[in-house]
Amino acid sequence: MNKKFNGQFFWLFAIIGFFLAIFLFVNEYFLNQIATDRFNSEIQMCVELSSECNLKQLANEDPSNLNKNQLKLIELNTIIENYEQYIIKVAQIFFAFIFIGLIPYAVARIKSLAQRKKKKN
Repeated sequence: MNKKFNGQFFWLFAIIGFFLAIFLFVNEYFLNQIATDRFNSEIQMCVELSSECNLKQLANEDPSNLNKNQLKLIELNTIIENYEQYIIKVAQIFFAFIFIGLIPYAVARIKSLAQRKKKKN
């Protein structure tokens, strides 16, 4: 009965982790696509308005001196640059669910090793 529970527990967490990872990955993918499109349109608008569009300079300036378009550029650029980190975090979440699912197996294994040790003594 205990082995059956361990298997069910593992598969429950594996399935939840899998679908959560898919949901988060798709969410991050589309967020990146939307942010990239919006960033390109904001850059175009910035160029048309003849305002400062250099991201390195904008990042170093005081936010109170920047207009909304420039602040949006910085925000969108941050989202685009951190895309790989977001995907890595999604993978970490998935593996965390797998690890949680393996905990009952580990506990059962440790208990069986402890019982074997007691029997030998």
